[in-house]
Amino acid sequence: MTAQREDKADVEVKGTQTLMRALDIMDEVIDGPIRAADLARKLGMSKTTAHRLAQALKSRGYLSVTNDGFGLGPKLLELGVMATQQIDYVRVARPFMEKLSEDTGFCVFVGKREGDWSRHLDRVTGRQRLRVATAPGDRRPIAETGLGKALLLDEPEEVWEDLYRQASGGKVSARAMKDYVAQMRVHKARGYVLHDSELGDGVRSIAAPIRDARRQICIALSIASAAHYLTDDIVDDLVAAIVATAGEIGEAVGYRAPRG
Repeated sequence: MTAQREDKADVEVKGTQTLMRALDIMDEVIDGPIRAADLARKLGMSKTTAHRLAQALKSRGYLSVTNDGFGLGPKLLELGVMATQQIDYVRVARPFMEKLSEDTGFCVFVGKREGDWSRHLDRVTGRQRLRVATAPGDRRPIAETGLGKALLLDEPEEVWEDLYRQASGGKVSARAMKDYVAQMRVHKARGYVLHDSELGDGVRSIAAPIRDARRQICIALSIASAAHYLTDDIVDDLVAAIVATAGEIGEAVGYRAPRG
């Protein structure tokens, strides 16, 4: 009986090792097609083993064969689409938002794009006595808010111009448009938005985009408060906190930073 148990344990260990190697192969293929010989070298296995495992994954639709080697297969692509459709961004983001609010004391929002608008999906109230009036469900012209601007960082400049013109009621001076585009360029280069409201409400915000498994912006995260709370001397620390939190939420919804 002891020998049988040991044999079964050996089989289970080998099975787990094979599974992990197969998963390692899929991790490598995510970044683009790769040949079996390169898989073997990068993963420290024989060419025969790498080719055998890759062929097994191909037979189940997890990999495909391209001119450049093994690539993502239709089964993985199907699973990826299904996973994206089933993500509840608010549920995923909420614990990260609560921690960010607790650490900083500020009101934290998460929102998404709806065409030419940004929709605030959720809010965690901070500790300031004066609170931002924006509530979950509120919709604003997307070019008008810090959160909305963060959702637009990947868009071309022509789109920035069109949306800013719409947010301004269709009339905007050449000077104002030039300034807006210049500010958006700075936001894009930094990877976050520092926004002072133009509505006269004294609100200041810091916002960062959140990317999904396709490396596309799916939602955005922001800290917002009265400007006399969110002062220049604490901006750098808050930027670091919100950018880190946005990255953590991104990883939670499948984002993987490009290698190298």
